[in-house]
Amino acid sequence: MNAQTDQQLLRDYACHRSEPAFAELVRRHVDLVYSAARRMVADPHQAEDVAQAVFVALSQNAGQLTGHPVLSGWLHRTAHNLAANAVRANVRRQLREQETALMNQLLSDSGSVIPPAWADIAPHLDDALGELTESDRDAVLLRYFEKKSASEMAATLGISDDAAQKRVSRAVDRLREYFAKRGVAIGASGLAVVISANAVQAAPVGLALTISTAAVLTGTTLVTTATVTATKAIAMTTIQKTLVTATVAILAGAGIYEARQAAQLREQVQLLQQHQALPTAQILQLQNERDDATNRLAGLIEENLRLMSDERETELLRLRGEVAVLRRQNSELLTSPQILQAAQLPNTETCSTNIIPRAAWGFAGYDTPAAAVRSMIWAKAAGDFQNFLNSIVPETTNAVINGYRATQSPDIASSKLLQETKNVSSLQILKEIPVDQDTVIVQAMFQMESVTAQPTQDTLHMVLKRTNGEWKYSNEFVTRH
Repeated sequence: MNAQTDQQLLRDYACHRSEPAFAELVRRHVDLVYSAARRMVADPHQAEDVAQAVFVALSQNAGQLTGHPVLSGWLHRTAHNLAANAVRANVRRQLREQETALMNQLLSDSGSVIPPAWADIAPHLDDALGELTESDRDAVLLRYFEKKSASEMAATLGISDDAAQKRVSRAVDRLREYFAKRGVAIGASGLAVVISANAVQAAPVGLALTISTAAVLTGTTLVTTATVTATKAIAMTTIQKTLVTATVAILAGAGIYEARQAAQLREQVQLLQQHQALPTAQILQLQNERDDATNRLAGLIEENLRLMSDERETELLRLRGEVAVLRRQNSELLTSPQILQAAQLPNTETCSTNIIPRAAWGFAGYDTPAAAVRSMIWAKAAGDFQNFLNSIVPETTNAVINGYRATQSPDIASSKLLQETKNVSSLQILKEIPVDQDTVIVQAMFQMESVTAQPTQDTLHMVLKRTNGEWKYSNEFVTRH
């Protein structure tokens, strides 16, 4: 099995649900995924949860990735997105954990010594990789993360050895320029050596087996609904655990998450006391910063209320004008010859999937139109306005922000997303209808639950467009049944 390529293992798993094939994929790439997550979330336990979520997403999208030439590129991008979500969740708790964050920083400073060059590069490495083109990023990952030789890398990419080496050199130069703009001066050869030596760290012992078991069980739920409960219990990520724990804390008056955090804080305080006492000046500085932040927040709230009261009528008129423009654009789209012709085509390309229950929704990436639809619906159901914006073509971003009143309050936008999907219980991708090389109509069916009536089905024909190699929703639909 070690002699098989990633694509062969993916096909074996997608067609036959081969657990050994999936376990081999996890073994090959768990170090890369865990290292990328660890650099962003800076917490080993949360990095393990992010790595587990990445491979759960891989098990759910195995069939769509069998033609992907470099699997590590998809895994790195997915790890980067999920880790970013985790970081945003952590930032929301920073205000009430400022003193704890300072203590954690002091503990980190008193720990192991990191080479100066890597310490400057590590915080920006994954963002820098995200700035590269997909072909350049794949080359860097193969050469320095997976330790492939030049000939092996060329064979994987389907190009000559010279072309592969030139692609790697070009990508390293662009990375060096990225770091130079941020004050990190290092030569191309030195950068390559530092990345090769430090970018991929060994994942904790046993993590690969845990991920394989959890991801395989999660993938099985897409076929057999009888295992939904067991899979959710195993594959639940830290982000989901935090949400569930918060709900239980509100209803029951006690939080499992807070108990775990308290235990960790007690251990950290004991370690801190053994090493050094917290200087009084730092405590005073922290208190002053907290007071300043509180005053600034109060001022912003007062300013926001004033703007809402004084300019509400002007804002309403402006939004009405934007809605009229969007309606006109939508009408022009509905009457375009290409869209009308595509809507009348038979099943040009059938890609019917199994019914995906709401509990199994998650981030699926943007590599295919179907995956982009799933990522967009997941973001709406989670009330995650930022990820919802990420799933939409750039040219409609401003209109969407204004339509959801996100500039007034992120909570309003999140509430509107939740309201739009609160009655949707499942999703099924029925087919994809190509319009041209970069435009596809995705037919999706939604199961709608109702308290006062029988469940209904709602079918939408959504327009997806390819932008910078990724499929994004154009905020338009052709017909509605």
